[in-house]
Amino acid sequence: MLEFIDHIESPTAPTLVLLHGYGSNKEDLFGLQPYFKGYNLVCFQAPIAMGMGGYAWYPIDWNNGAKIIDSEEVASVKSLVLNAIEDWTASNKIRGRVVIGGFSQGAILSTAVYASGVKAAGYVFLSGYALPEWHHLLSSFESQIPVFQSHGIEDPVIPFEWAQATAELLTANPNYNFHEFAMGHSLNMPCISKLQEFLKNTLA
Repeated sequence: MLEFIDHIESPTAPTLVLLHGYGSNKEDLFGLQPYFKGYNLVCFQAPIAMGMGGYAWYPIDWNNGAKIIDSEEVASVKSLVLNAIEDWTASNKIRGRVVIGGFSQGAILSTAVYASGVKAAGYVFLSGYALPEWHHLLSSFESQIPVFQSHGIEDPVIPFEWAQATAELLTANPNYNFHEFAMGHSLNMPCISKLQEFLKNTLA
């Protein structure tokens, strides 16, 4: 079982699962809890310790300045996350709908979960993108599950163009939403407000 921090409103309330980014930890996105009153919130911690309180979901090969990600590593940790969600919901007798999402590396991981066909109530991709290996699959992927994707137009870590390429793949989903914001590799209040609106509409 992955380490986690949670807030449980009630077993019947909707649950928001958030996966942190590279070099962060379970406490990071849990700080958003005041913005999501009425929801259960669980933030799992990645399994790879990096030191200084940071963790990673899977390795990144920083080769000659490139960011090379092994999609098989992503698939492996995806199974860990899905098992952790199942164990957490069972142990807390959670009966409400579940939205899966994350930031940066956690968003990439959430995209992998979405592409594998897991029937969540919704997905949230914050400052992430789909790996090139998934483009062929997503180009013909059929889903009507609500998806919220956001990205900063000034993001220096994951280029905005990568997010746009992902957006083009997901537009066949009639309940897909892409939002761009004047921010870097981060979240700002306009983004959080749009996410609140998305969750309200999705889980109404």
